[in-house]
Amino acid sequence: MIRAGDPTGGNWPVSWELNNSDNGVLFQFVQDVAAGRPLDWSFSPQVYVFPELPISALAFLLAGGKIYGYYVFVAVLNNVLLFLAIFGVLMMLHRTQTVIAVLGRAALAALPLLALPLLGGNVLLAFQLAPTYYFGMYLMVFAAPMLLLARRRSVQVLMACAIVLAAASNPLALVFVFPAFFVVLVARAIKRGLRNTLRPALFAAALVVISLFVRLFAFAPLQGTSPLAYMNVTAFIARLHDLGFYVVHLADDPASWFATAVGATLAVACLIGAILAVRDYLKSHQPPDHDLALPYLALVPLLGIATTFVLLVTNHLYFWLAIVAPICIALMAIPGRWVRAALPVGVAGFVVLALATGAVPNLASTSTYFGYRSSETLCLDEKLPADAHLGYSTFSDGRRVSLTSTHPFRLTSILDTGLPSFWLTNRAYTRQDGGSFFYINQHGGEKPVDARLIIGRFGLPDSTFNCGEGQSVLVYTSPAALRAITDFYAPQRP
Repeated sequence: MIRAGDPTGGNWPVSWELNNSDNGVLFQFVQDVAAGRPLDWSFSPQVYVFPELPISALAFLLAGGKIYGYYVFVAVLNNVLLFLAIFGVLMMLHRTQTVIAVLGRAALAALPLLALPLLGGNVLLAFQLAPTYYFGMYLMVFAAPMLLLARRRSVQVLMACAIVLAAASNPLALVFVFPAFFVVLVARAIKRGLRNTLRPALFAAALVVISLFVRLFAFAPLQGTSPLAYMNVTAFIARLHDLGFYVVHLADDPASWFATAVGATLAVACLIGAILAVRDYLKSHQPPDHDLALPYLALVPLLGIATTFVLLVTNHLYFWLAIVAPICIALMAIPGRWVRAALPVGVAGFVVLALATGAVPNLASTSTYFGYRSSETLCLDEKLPADAHLGYSTFSDGRRVSLTSTHPFRLTSILDTGLPSFWLTNRAYTRQDGGSFFYINQHGGEKPVDARLIIGRFGLPDSTFNCGEGQSVLVYTSPAALRAITDFYAPQRP
């Protein structure tokens, strides 16, 4: 809410949360469930089943189905869960300390999750607040040590089930977790012998197999494409280009550049610290196994990113674990005698940062966020016919334009050719309903819908209007045209 008052590009709650069709996916899914619509959803290689879907369902309920409150509650729930994961691991590592002392450690380690999103317009620093940007993977990385640190069987079973579902929802999590886990497992085998390491190794292997089984036989129908499709040389080169573009443009936002530099430096420091910790573990006479928990976490950022390069799946969107996570991990490893002094300094720094980024005036007036509608949404709300509630647009325009509508209207995704798009959408939309208008945006995030193909297929529109330069709307009202649209997009409509 502090950032939502920023009149510049730093207003990412509007420019990214509300104006990004990816972030609205799970809101629309839960909205479909609440409305009793048929469900035939197609996601990306990440299918968002766990933990994202339960989080979104709870946020939807808490927000009363309102899109603005939904994003706020998702951010709160995500941060609470990450804090609990950090606290749970630290509590198991420091069993002799009081709960208050461990809470202080966890609060210090989680403070960057609140502070970094205040710094600027680089949304990578705020990914942990969003519904769909790999949150399950982040939570799994931080919570995974509890699986082997826990002493109670019930906690181990609960963690095992959570890890299976999270890994099945997003196999990319295994890409980040496995290399680090393999290293600490080898260290344990060297220290305690292969036979004594066989049980945790088989347990971990069983979880991986079960995760793949759940993915293949339960979640695969939900995926828009196989995760293996990302292992493509041409696409990998294009993603490297995007990564370079991202790094270059960090210079436009000095605060984000500084935070990224700090995170990257700490990622290297985490790797070095993990190597030294593993060395000490191997040199010790009878070291406890929990001494490998923090080295595991410290190895995740760079080993995970390196593995994405090896598998040709690197994407700048994956770098939260290499930029933000290392800051939290480094703070988790701070010696206990420093925590009491560091926590007040951290809290004071957060307060100063919040005040510097407009906490007082922005929190006093939240209208820049609640009730926000883009100029395109305002235009469509004003000019669409009263009975026009379903239209068509590209994926990148669909949710960002429609979810805040007060008309209201819904936009079904189509390709530039006018054919249905099944990426991150409910495939039942195009089978159940026929729309009456097409939003054509020449300045969107993908190739625009070709108006000539639409007109060639359904005839000249009964009316048109513009919402800005290169932003036009074709409206059909004649029975013949509406029937043709329905027959093309919803041939199975009863």
